[in-house]
Amino acid sequence: MTMWNPEIVDTKAPLYVSLADAIEKGIQNSELVMGEKLPTHRALADKLEVTVGTVTRGYAEAERRGLLEARVGSGTFVKGSNSKRSKFSILHSRPTDLIDFSLNLPIASDASPLLSGILKELSKDVSSELDLLSYQPEQGLPRHRQWAAQWLSKSGLTLNEEQITITCGGQHAIMLALMAASRSGDTIFSEGLTYPGFNAIATQLGVKVIGLPMDEEGIIPEAFEEQCKLNAARALYCTPNNQNPTNATMGLERRKAIITIARRYKLWIIEDEVSSNLVTEKLPPLAALEPDICFYINSHSKTVAAGLRVGYLAAPSRLADKVAAGIQAQCWFTPPLPVEVAQRWLQRLDSAEWIAWQSEELSRRLALVESHLGDFDCKITQGSFHAWLVLPEQWRASDYQRVAQDKGVSILSAESFAVGRFPSPQAVRVSISAPETIEEVEEGLKILRELLVQDPCTRLSAF
Repeated sequence: MTMWNPEIVDTKAPLYVSLADAIEKGIQNSELVMGEKLPTHRALADKLEVTVGTVTRGYAEAERRGLLEARVGSGTFVKGSNSKRSKFSILHSRPTDLIDFSLNLPIASDASPLLSGILKELSKDVSSELDLLSYQPEQGLPRHRQWAAQWLSKSGLTLNEEQITITCGGQHAIMLALMAASRSGDTIFSEGLTYPGFNAIATQLGVKVIGLPMDEEGIIPEAFEEQCKLNAARALYCTPNNQNPTNATMGLERRKAIITIARRYKLWIIEDEVSSNLVTEKLPPLAALEPDICFYINSHSKTVAAGLRVGYLAAPSRLADKVAAGIQAQCWFTPPLPVEVAQRWLQRLDSAEWIAWQSEELSRRLALVESHLGDFDCKITQGSFHAWLVLPEQWRASDYQRVAQDKGVSILSAESFAVGRFPSPQAVRVSISAPETIEEVEEGLKILRELLVQDPCTRLSAF
């Protein structure tokens, strides 16, 4: 542990902010180096003659800036200037020497005939009535929003075009919802393990995220309410169907309980449904049960093509103006050309066959997961792009991930999804949609199974 003794400059800023500034300065001038453990809250408070609460808030502010990392049971460590970059990323090209079980992607297929046909249709239809090159309303073209309302009705939502904003994918929709529901410094709740892209956005916007305990149905209502009593939060971000990464799915009573608590403590709910579009039987979305407090997010990334970047955000009417202001500030509006392509894609008769093939292929791959990993603690949900594997007692998730990669299989440990100080279980996410062939999927699953029954000590001795 470092004996670092910061100099707190007497400024008009609160003491905790000055402490965070001192930490940042210490990293910049190399007084603090990456991986170094900072003094305990009590020890530094005594040294600086301030309250423990001041140090706690100072460390938290430095953590929000990406300077520190709090590890449960271990202490607070320096991340360093190069660590500000989010861990969330998507590879632009897949590694050729690895079986890629790390990303949730649509199953690879030749969609070029579909795309070619749509572009030919567009070239014939371009006219004064089909204006895709001019400035558009910030929410998107009315006819695009009308089509989106009909498409979202399949998920159980009853919407009109005025409630929908077309976004540049689901990630953009999450950012717009957070911008509308919160401000920098606010607290947001989410599942303790959640989509890494949400964490990246929260960091960018300067909001604090508290992870909530979960069970097989997702967020535990009693734990949610307890945190509501302790923290003045603004919103809850959650994935009720096929939760990423645990595959938890909320039952109807659980959904009602979560809504009741959010109502009681005046929280907005941000509901993400992007990854559940291949699920055939779903319960009503939270936004259908309580539209006045719910944002609803969906996109075509998993069912059409991620590169088109087309998503939809349905917002509570009271926050519609804030959503509009947010999209104006960022990009004025979502480009209508990819929206036109995505929506025509799903209107074509041959697209139904393409999506049916995606569903059938995904089911075949999930059956392989059941065959190879089903006798372990492995959560499999039909329509999900991944399985959630809780490891046997002898394995730590980080070690299993490392050894699997050494054997040629890329997976993600639970740590990649942990929110803030939420304790990561010894588990990994296995995404079975990314490999190009089903033979590759089976080969990777065999490797993972072989590792599960081995003693990790013999494997780790090589590192």
